[in-house]
Amino acid sequence: MRSFSVREPRLASPLLSARALSLHRFLFRFAFAGGNVFAWVFVFQYFYIVEPSIADALARTALLYALSQITTCLATPYTARLLRFGARRLFAIAIIVSATSFVVLGAAFGGFWGSAYTPTSLALFAIGLGFYRACYWIPYEVEIQATGKSRGGIFAEMFIALAPVLAGFCIVAIVFGTLWLLFIAAALMLFSLVPIFYLRDVHEKYSWGYRETFGRLVEPANRSPVLAALFEGMTGAALLLFWPLAIFVITGWSYGMLGIILSVTFILAILTRSLVRKGIRRVHLHKSNLLNVLFAVTPWAFRALVGTPLGAVAVDSYFYTTTPRRIGLDPLTFQQAADAGTYVDEHTALKEMALSLGRIAICAVGAIAALTTSLPAAFILVFFCAASASAATALRSH
Repeated sequence: MRSFSVREPRLASPLLSARALSLHRFLFRFAFAGGNVFAWVFVFQYFYIVEPSIADALARTALLYALSQITTCLATPYTARLLRFGARRLFAIAIIVSATSFVVLGAAFGGFWGSAYTPTSLALFAIGLGFYRACYWIPYEVEIQATGKSRGGIFAEMFIALAPVLAGFCIVAIVFGTLWLLFIAAALMLFSLVPIFYLRDVHEKYSWGYRETFGRLVEPANRSPVLAALFEGMTGAALLLFWPLAIFVITGWSYGMLGIILSVTFILAILTRSLVRKGIRRVHLHKSNLLNVLFAVTPWAFRALVGTPLGAVAVDSYFYTTTPRRIGLDPLTFQQAADAGTYVDEHTALKEMALSLGRIAICAVGAIAALTTSLPAAFILVFFCAASASAATALRSH
């Protein structure tokens, strides 16, 4: 049953609240787009130094990412119930926890606590990001329905798309650029707190208990949306964790090239995605099951064959422009159910938990493959699993 919302009339007007939400999202997404991918690359590089092989480093990174998703899955039913006390407070907690996680990671790599505490700091970073995701419920639907405003324009998206290349430049051009990037990202996240004070607070009644939520997760009645979110979580982790690491290795461990490739593909996606998808719809090919499956599977097959930076740009551009929005992931969002434009209800919580379970599954596959085979084989197996999940999503959408 849909949760209900209670507005506080003394707070900001709906228009001001929507603008505040847009400003916060712009600042926060810019910080996250510049810092998150590189943060996990830093973790991967650290494990490469301390582990006996690069395959072991990938396995450790995947397991740490899985720890983050386990935290999200376990905390989501609890944080959803906390919405009855107001979304704005939980919103602020999520941002503070996220910024603190980046500070902890930066402090660890800066040697502030000594090398003996670095593994603990990495675990705290992963747990912090997982808890942030569980707390970060976005009141889109409430504000958009009240104002009729869109969530953002193409210029904001273009600016956010430049975040990876700016982050890469910061790393290679500034002394201690790694630390500066993490601390700047944390500072921008904290700065994005300011608009939150102008949001209208919303109280959501979440009717399920903690144990009941996990029971609902495996109910046959919820099997279809849970499986859809599970498959999306698998492709999301492959795209947002394993693929950037693969690009990093392909480019010879170049932070600058990684930033350039990510920004170029994001910009090309923004400029051409709408035109390509309109063209596909104009010739009525968007209704073709076979074509949708091909568009979902072939980018992952190409990723398994890519060996040059130019090939990475071509594959990503092909993926983002041809894959239907309901199947493909938006590269400039964080692959969270609430990011799709709806506010939390009980079934949104189930989708969040299923997304996390999908990410955990693909991380387990990647870690086991890295420990038992080799680094290239691990990437290929992960991309094969992502292709299978994408195909299943394409078929289920029809």
